[in-house]
Amino acid sequence: MSLRPAVLAVLFVALALTATRVSAQDWSGIDEAAVDAVGSGEIPGVVVLLGRGDEIVYRRAWGSRRVVPDHVAMTEDTIFDIASLTKPFGTTLAVMSLVERGQVKLDGPLGRYLKEFRGRAHDMVTIRRLLTHSAGLPAIPPSGTLNPGFPKAAALLAKVPFDYPPGTAFQYSDTGFILLGEMVRRVSGEPLDRYLDNHVFKALGLRDTSFNPSGQVRSRVAPTEYVNGHLLVGEVHDSRARALGGVAGHAGMFSTAADLARICRMLLDGGSLEGKRVFKPATIAMMWARSPEGNGSRALGWDISSSYSLTASPFFPPDSVGHLGFTGTSVWINPTTRSYLILLTNRVHPNGGGGTKILELRTRVGAAAGAALFVPDLGTKVAMGDSTAPATDGGEESVKPAPLTSVVRSGLDVLVAQNFAPISGYTIGLVTNQTGIDAQGRRAIDRLAAAPGVRLAAIFSPEHGLVGDASTDVPNGRDVVTGLPVWSLYGTTRRPTSAMLRGLDLIVFDIQDVGVRYYTYLTTLLYVMEEAARARIPVVILDRPNPINGRVVEGPLMDPDLASFTGPHPIPVRTGMTIGEFGRMAAMERRIPVSLSVVPLEGWERGRWFDETGLPWVNPSPNIRSLTQALLYSGIGLLEATNVSVGRGTDRPFEVIGAPWLDPHRVSQDLNALRLRGVTFEPVVFTPNADRYQGLPCGGVRVVVTDRETVRPVTVGLAIAKTLRSRHRDQFRPEAIQNLLVNRATMWAFLRNESLDRLVAWTEMERSNFLNRRASYLIYK
Repeated sequence: MSLRPAVLAVLFVALALTATRVSAQDWSGIDEAAVDAVGSGEIPGVVVLLGRGDEIVYRRAWGSRRVVPDHVAMTEDTIFDIASLTKPFGTTLAVMSLVERGQVKLDGPLGRYLKEFRGRAHDMVTIRRLLTHSAGLPAIPPSGTLNPGFPKAAALLAKVPFDYPPGTAFQYSDTGFILLGEMVRRVSGEPLDRYLDNHVFKALGLRDTSFNPSGQVRSRVAPTEYVNGHLLVGEVHDSRARALGGVAGHAGMFSTAADLARICRMLLDGGSLEGKRVFKPATIAMMWARSPEGNGSRALGWDISSSYSLTASPFFPPDSVGHLGFTGTSVWINPTTRSYLILLTNRVHPNGGGGTKILELRTRVGAAAGAALFVPDLGTKVAMGDSTAPATDGGEESVKPAPLTSVVRSGLDVLVAQNFAPISGYTIGLVTNQTGIDAQGRRAIDRLAAAPGVRLAAIFSPEHGLVGDASTDVPNGRDVVTGLPVWSLYGTTRRPTSAMLRGLDLIVFDIQDVGVRYYTYLTTLLYVMEEAARARIPVVILDRPNPINGRVVEGPLMDPDLASFTGPHPIPVRTGMTIGEFGRMAAMERRIPVSLSVVPLEGWERGRWFDETGLPWVNPSPNIRSLTQALLYSGIGLLEATNVSVGRGTDRPFEVIGAPWLDPHRVSQDLNALRLRGVTFEPVVFTPNADRYQGLPCGGVRVVVTDRETVRPVTVGLAIAKTLRSRHRDQFRPEAIQNLLVNRATMWAFLRNESLDRLVAWTEMERSNFLNRRASYLIYK
């Protein structure tokens, strides 16, 4: 494989990633996010601290420590209930201390330390799996199991059945960390709080970190919420921790930004702080190593890239670790640059709210901090342009597509012309949708069902369903013509299960892609290949054209650790590949042991657009209704997760963008002043009848493609985002662009407000590398 995640992580650092000193004005994004959160009334107060090595580079407080029964201003030394930050900053450190002392073995079974868990049934419940949330235990202890307290609670928890076999999955589990807290007590002879105080906190000189804070410090504690008419101040918010007297392995710690910063500094310095060693460097390295079990998204006690990390990990380098706390706390750390972000809020005060706003705050603060802290070196050489040179402002002529000399045959048409010989004798499962038709508009389903020597036994459908009109999850069903079962790959599962594949000995894939990385049909193909490999079933792809041509490659590559259902593989936004070529690349580079073959197109050349093929156009999804919309989707689609409408619910999806607060005339003027190639912008007003801003009049901009050969939609999308950020700084929320951009260097440059030219340069950083990778998988000239 040419680009493994581990190699890319090294390359990332090799790009001269530096944490440079930045001026105060560079923190404006954090200031704005915090002011907005407090101003919303959903989050009373916020404290943010950023550090680099031994230096505090930013620290500030906003809003209120408490709003009832009287108002108290938030201060930088406020003590917070840090909730689940107890797991990495408390329990994990205690466990690793015992591991370092030889009193606990990471791969030892829990039953070695808690007698209630002895026996074959719990042999696979290891300390390592408890730390990585992969031990099979339920997320939350069943009601009543903690009421007697320990040790009786352990006997009750030992009787609880597994949610899944230990080591086979990831499920965030308070239960596991509650047991780890009790293990610390039994092994050390000291309760968790006392052990941490004696062996970690005192050595670090922490002043305000404890369980059950009391005495004079209580006046600095941020209250959480009312419980049975009683306001919790210095009493842990988590009800299960309260049931255990306020000291528990999963929650209960209180701390300040300054104390948490000292712990971060110790960890980043390899276990020592100001000359005092608390841990060995090898212990810290072991703790932060990504675990291969579960889903590979966790380290020992720390999050790396699980679903809980999405407010921070997309904006921090891939070797970063962190954690969140329910009360509105979070910490994220990057070992390479020795940088860290601490965000503390009292979002549950006074009545348990702030759940929506805390997600936005974490994302905006994480994005702003990442952009300021991590500045890769763009370098002096950046490959610009396409694999064949486009027009430039200097007047160079664009490469024109080859004249239409013949009608293109799809892979399905080629298979029909071969009288289905390549698949004869097989029992087949067909992955398809409304785009799977031949040149006469006949369905692949019907052609294969009637094919000689072929037994079509099952149908699989992707996002939007078999007929392409669904906008939500798709249920299983039956094909009305053939009566065959239709298994949804966009419902309760997104992968074909062993039950779905039973009895099949070949899978045929026939779906029209649109040439864009985040179009989910690519991921469906990847998942099908992976599951087919496990079942030892060959896969045949019936290839179809890249509708927006296979010559132009545009946009940044996905950072490998940010893979998702909309980011299947490290390829650019505009792929320049057919779905068959992508399948070949993904299978080889991911080392999927699948027997894969592609029935290639006939008559297609890389420069051809779909309307030059002679094939019938079928909308590949409900909101891509034309070739122009498919082209613009590769850039305008990047804005879809932000707070602007991209035209869904109108007759021009991806051709218009807008919002109730957008000034159509000024934004259009700003965009036209950029003189982008192949496109102009017109002011419009529209009212979506569905999706974002449904029923609300939106000021907007229509994107008019004047030359599809020279327009670069990714550049257009980023230009629109930059213009909105400049013109509507207080309203536009651009951080969610990273959901589909999934490239940290480009996103950091955007958030640093670098020029459009430099921003485009960041998107092209890895072009040459990708073109070299792509070359061996191309089928067409």
